Amino acid sequence: MNRLMVLLILIGISCSNIDDKSKLRHYDIYLTLKSGKRLLVQDTLNYSSEFISELKTLDTEYDSVKLIGEYLIINKYDTIKIPTELPINETIIYHANTGDTTYLLGIKRKDFTNIDYYFKVNDKLIKSGQAILPASFILGSEFSELDDDTVIPLTQYFDKKDIWTCIKIEIGNANRVEFYMESKKDSTLIFKNVPILVRK
Repeated sequence: MNRLMVLLILIGISCSNIDDKSKLRHYDIYLTLKSGKRLLVQDTLNYSSEFISELKTLDTEYDSVKLIGEYLIINKYDTIKIPTELPINETIIYHANTGDTTYLLGIKRKDFTNIDYYFKVNDKLIKSGQAILPASFILGSEFSELDDDTVIPLTQYFDKKDIWTCIKIEIGNANRVEFYMESKKDSTLIFKNVPILVRK
C-alpha cells in the first residue's frame, strides 16, 4: 500500500514537471537575436506582442535585456521600470472642461503594456479601444509643460488602429493625462487640443 502511494506521488510530480516545462516553452522567450544580443521575456502573457517585437528591433540599445514582471534589466545592471501607477483591471476616470465642452477619458490597465480606454465628449462616446506602450519608452520619457511652467514626465501609449490615438499618462501618480486623436478620413474625429485631463 505504501509503495503504491509513493509511486502515485512520483508520477504526479513527474506529470506536474512536464506541465511546468510545457508552460515554460509556451509562455517564456529565450532568444539570441541575429545581432547576437540576448533577449529574455518571462511570461509573454503580461505584454503585447507588439511590445516584444519592437524590443527585438531595439537591440542596438543593449547587449542583453530581460523583461521580468514590470522590470527591464538591460546589460545586467541597468533597470527600467514599466509604469504601473494605474491599478490593474480597474477603470480610472479623467475629465476636463472647456467652456460648454466636457471631456471624459476612462482608462483600464490590462497588463504591463496594454490599456483599454474610452473617450467621451459631452457624454457622447467618440472612441474606445486598446492603446499599447511602445518598447521605445526605454529611450526616455516625454515631457509636458503646464501653464504654470511646471514640467511633468509622461508615458505614451498608442492606438494605431483605424484612428491614430495617443494617450500620455503622468509618471509617478497618473493624476494627469494628455489625449490626442486624429482621423485622416473624418475631420469630426480630430482632437488635437483636448485640455489636460485630471483624475477624478
